[in-house]
Amino acid sequence: MPARTSAPSKWLTLLAACVGLAMLMVDTFIVNVAFPAIGRDLGASLSAAEWTVSGYVLMTGVFPLAMGRLGDMFGRDRVYLAGLAGFVLTSGLCGLAPGIEALILFRILQGIAAAVMMPLTLSIVTAAFPPEQRGLAIGIWGGVSGLGLIAGPILGGLLVTGDEWRWIFLINLPIGLAAVLFAILWIPPTRDPAAPRTIDWAGLAVLSGGLLLILFGVNRGNDLGWASPAILACFAAGALLLAAFPAIERRSRAPLVDLALFRSGPFVMASLSAFLFSAAVFGSQPYASLFMQNYLGLTPLQGGLAFLPATGLVAALMPVSGILGQRLGHRIRLIIIAGSLSVGLSFVYLLQLDTSSRYLDGLLPAFILRGLGIGLVISATSYAVVSSLPVAKSGLASGALTMARNIGTSAGVAVFGAVYLRSIETILPPRLADAGIEPGLAAALTGSATRFVPAPAEPAAAVTAGGIVDAYIVLAFVGIGISALAIAAAALIRPRPAAAPLPAAGAAPVRPASPGLGS
Repeated sequence: MPARTSAPSKWLTLLAACVGLAMLMVDTFIVNVAFPAIGRDLGASLSAAEWTVSGYVLMTGVFPLAMGRLGDMFGRDRVYLAGLAGFVLTSGLCGLAPGIEALILFRILQGIAAAVMMPLTLSIVTAAFPPEQRGLAIGIWGGVSGLGLIAGPILGGLLVTGDEWRWIFLINLPIGLAAVLFAILWIPPTRDPAAPRTIDWAGLAVLSGGLLLILFGVNRGNDLGWASPAILACFAAGALLLAAFPAIERRSRAPLVDLALFRSGPFVMASLSAFLFSAAVFGSQPYASLFMQNYLGLTPLQGGLAFLPATGLVAALMPVSGILGQRLGHRIRLIIIAGSLSVGLSFVYLLQLDTSSRYLDGLLPAFILRGLGIGLVISATSYAVVSSLPVAKSGLASGALTMARNIGTSAGVAVFGAVYLRSIETILPPRLADAGIEPGLAAALTGSATRFVPAPAEPAAAVTAGGIVDAYIVLAFVGIGISALAIAAAALIRPRPAAAPLPAAGAAPVRPASPGLGS
């Protein structure tokens, strides 16, 4: 490619990064609405079809930290473009997959390509804008991120017709090719000039392996049993690998992760808050879709459109949140606290659900509160992270933040799923027995209720409907608890100026230059 004669406009750089980001965010949840069609067309069970989501999410939870680091080392534009090309290629392979096994494999590869791209979109935007405009740019970036996550079910509902599901992947081909062209034209070369030119393969293998094992255990705990030898072995092995990671990094000549980064209180608490917020919001979203489609009887398109009020709020508030975050400085935690509180209140509202509740009175107010929370938190958390670190480290910081969010989503899905399954299996059998339902039929009805499907006829219909609603209310209590933890983490965020150096390992923390920023 010939050398550029002039730097591209920063706004075109933002556009190029956001087009790729939008594809990634939509693909995170677009497959949810296609489960039935994929199962029917490929002859796959629901549990097998679910791996088309969990395999993708596992990859995007494990690899972004390393990929952000590679961008700092070898050039964010080059690494991003490589990931984008891989994402377009694997999208086409997913759309042409002949069977469920091939589809799962291609989705895992697509997740790896997405993990290459995700952290670099934020670091590219951060490097392109001067500090005085960075809040607005990150707000727009965050708005695209939030919109994509919510728009996934809507677009999926539009593209899935009958047993035809392949367009949810093939639509990425024309969009992806445009994103490749934009990246070539408008993303300038940037990297961390101080980054070493070697890769810490041992650190990458240990970190990725440890996270993958723990995430696999979280995602498979419901199916295999949380106390099963396989799940316990996954948790134990994953914990051992993660415990060994700092020791490996200290001995490495060019460590994958600068361990001093995790001595930054603002970075750690903002990442923890993002983890918990994602667990509450995006971890519960698949169960909201199941409740609307399988319990309330909405079609996939209707279920996707039900998120539009929240989508509008996200679009309106994301840029505002970024600007406010920049102006508030060390008080940016107030925005994150307010957004997390709004999400917590959305779960509180769900406590009033009963079997007569419908979308308008039962779910819409909660979705509005949720959209308000997403609009406030996503870009504010991103700004809190990148503003407390040097710009040269933005790839590493954004990679870690992306990992925290995606691991939080994966953990949230597992926790909400385990709680719902346990609640249904505890609530329904005695109620069905009291209603005179014979044990064999009661077991079948309980199995359907675990998928949010009530019985088709009385007297079991009223009993199963009541059990599903009561179990969904238990999920609301879980959401309230996770949101409370996110608020507590946000309250401890104390950003330092971006120019302040990180404390070296074993050294005393560097005090902020401005007396107000440390309080």
